[in-house]
Amino acid sequence: MFTPAALRLFRKDSGGSSDQTRVIDGPNIQYASDWSRDGRFLIYNENAPDTQRDLWIVPFTAEGKVAENAKPRPYLRTRFSETNARFSPEPNPHWVAYQSDKTGRYEVYIQSFPEPHGEVPISTGGGQYPEWGAGGRELFYVAPDNKLMTVDLKITGDSVQRSTPRALFTLPIIDNGWSPYDSIDGQRFLVRAVPQQAPPMTVIVNWPALLKRGAAGQ
Repeated sequence: MFTPAALRLFRKDSGGSSDQTRVIDGPNIQYASDWSRDGRFLIYNENAPDTQRDLWIVPFTAEGKVAENAKPRPYLRTRFSETNARFSPEPNPHWVAYQSDKTGRYEVYIQSFPEPHGEVPISTGGGQYPEWGAGGRELFYVAPDNKLMTVDLKITGDSVQRSTPRALFTLPIIDNGWSPYDSIDGQRFLVRAVPQQAPPMTVIVNWPALLKRGAAGQ
């Protein structure tokens, strides 16, 4: 069972050599969304009573610690829910992909970073769980019918042009609020699935005798 402390952001060395430390103070529920490739920024969700799910940024040092005197700042805070944010893959990210329900259903968008300057719609007909391709020129997301979609991106300066979304394959249906897939290179995908029970197996022993018995009865 989750406790209130379990729904806040903590930091701990991956080697387990240090105790966990609280990253951000505050009364609201927080959960990490993505860490920039250069390790300088963490983007996370914070659930607020008046603005639902918001996207916040907190800066880090090269040692992976919260920068001294650094304060989290809102990246996107509206009356709608913005969640599942992903930094573009360049070492110094210039874009953030995320999903928002501002249209009444979740759609995938791209905004500039470090400051948002106008959203670029990516999905059509609904979309969630965006992930960037390795070179930052492709974006994946999950459509409402559970198809994994891909969109080609042409990024020039501060402008983004997208291709028509196309389906790659259908993902197993697992609806628990977490992304059902991941990919590092955009070529291979790690997919969450519920193990299927194998059909029962029938084993026939001493079958030569059964064949003989059947032949004798003819």
